Amino acid sequence: MQKVLVTGSSGRIGQAFVAAYQDRYAFVLTDLRAPAAPVKDPHRFVPADLSDAQAAEALCDGVDTVVHLAGVPDPEAAFDAVLPANILATTYLIAAAQKAGCRRFVFASSAQTIEGYPVDRQIVPGMAVAPANLYGVSKCYGEALCSFYATRHGLSCVSLRIGAFEPADGPPLETKRDLSAWLSHRDATHLIDRAIQADVDGSFIAHGISDNRFKRLDLSETCRVLGYAPQDDAFSTFPMPSA
Repeated sequence: MQKVLVTGSSGRIGQAFVAAYQDRYAFVLTDLRAPAAPVKDPHRFVPADLSDAQAAEALCDGVDTVVHLAGVPDPEAAFDAVLPANILATTYLIAAAQKAGCRRFVFASSAQTIEGYPVDRQIVPGMAVAPANLYGVSKCYGEALCSFYATRHGLSCVSLRIGAFEPADGPPLETKRDLSAWLSHRDATHLIDRAIQADVDGSFIAHGISDNRFKRLDLSETCRVLGYAPQDDAFSTFPMPSA
C-alpha cells in the first residue's frame, strides 16, 4: 500500500477522503486536533503544528505522497492567521517532502485564487490568478511554491483549486455562483485519489468542482490530465436559488 501523509486529516475534506480510501492507502494522519474516531492499523495519527519546520520534516519520512489539506480556510482571515497556517506550514512541508524524496505533493488550493473575476465568467486554464482576499493570496503562494519545487527540484506537484465543498444532504446553496462552484463529497475524494495516482510531470493546477450544469471553473484539462470523472451536478442536487 502506498504510504500517504494527509495533513488537516480531522477537517471535513480530510475525514471524507480517509473514510473513502482507507482500504487503498496506508495513511499517516496529522492535524492539531485528534480524529473523532480511533485510528486503526495500518494507519496512524501524529498530532503536529506544521508551522514548525522540524515537525513537518519528521512527518515526511518514508512517505510516497503528501496530501496537504491543512490550513485556515476562512476568506475573512487576517494575515496574522494565514501566515503560520497557510504560508509557513506549506513552505516547510513541501521542503520536507522534497528532502524526503516523496514522489508527489498534492496541495489543496482554492477557488478563492480566482474569486476576483466576475461571477459569470468561467475560469479556464492559463488565466492569471485574481484573489479577492488574503486567504486567496495565501493559496496563490502555495501554487507558486509548487511550481518552484517542480521546476527547481523535480518534485511532481498537483494543486487542487477546491470549490464549495458541501454535503448533498445539507442546507441548500444560497446563490447560483455557489452552485456553479460546488464540489460534492464523492467527487472531492475521487479528485484527490486521481491527484495521487495520475501520471503528472512538473506542476499542474486542477479545478476542483463537480460536473455542474454551469461550471465556474472549466474542467476539460483537469479531466484529461488527471482522469477525473465527476458524477454530481449541483443544479440537479439542490433547489434553484433566486440569486
